[in-house]
Amino acid sequence: MGYTNADGSSLVGALKPDTTGLALQLDASGNLKVSPGGNTVTNPVITQDQVRAWLQGAQIYTLTLGNFSSAAGTNEYGISIFNPTANSKNILIYSILATNGGGGATVVMQMLTADTAFTQRNPINSKGGGAASSIQATSRVATTDQTIAGTDKKVATIASASFEMLTPGDAILLPQGSDNGLVTYIQTYAAGINSLTATWAEY
Repeated sequence: MGYTNADGSSLVGALKPDTTGLALQLDASGNLKVSPGGNTVTNPVITQDQVRAWLQGAQIYTLTLGNFSSAAGTNEYGISIFNPTANSKNILIYSILATNGGGGATVVMQMLTADTAFTQRNPINSKGGGAASSIQATSRVATTDQTIAGTDKKVATIASASFEMLTPGDAILLPQGSDNGLVTYIQTYAAGINSLTATWAEY
């Protein structure tokens, strides 16, 4: 079955179970829409194409503890990402990468309803020359020993390895207009190189 555009060009189409013909729809960027929401800013379909569109739009950010040398003994360090009520953007966290260079570590994720008192650190836009994050003021790191308290969302133990805390299909959404956040701690047991890195989209 063929489909023809108003200008006479051919369209790609499909048949519904009742044999009704439908033309496939693209958004303004040429991406295939897979739901009525399509790949829009306000109602995105979360696919690899959507993440690439966010990257092109300078909407992907990374916050890292850096190449951090932990002290001897048991210590807790962390990163926190907080979306305050005043922010008009959703924050979709899709990667929390923990790295332990030796001695073993336990990684703990917790949801927040209030900002931490960690030290502010500017997130990095994944597109060169991209704008600052909408939550720059509430993106934080802790490079001194902390006390872990509260309800754990996820816990993992690693040794001389890197580990992705948000497995494929998992993500954390911090909605616009509400005080919500995520803190991730890495508890280390020996001196060595350790790190935490968070990556998210803002839309």
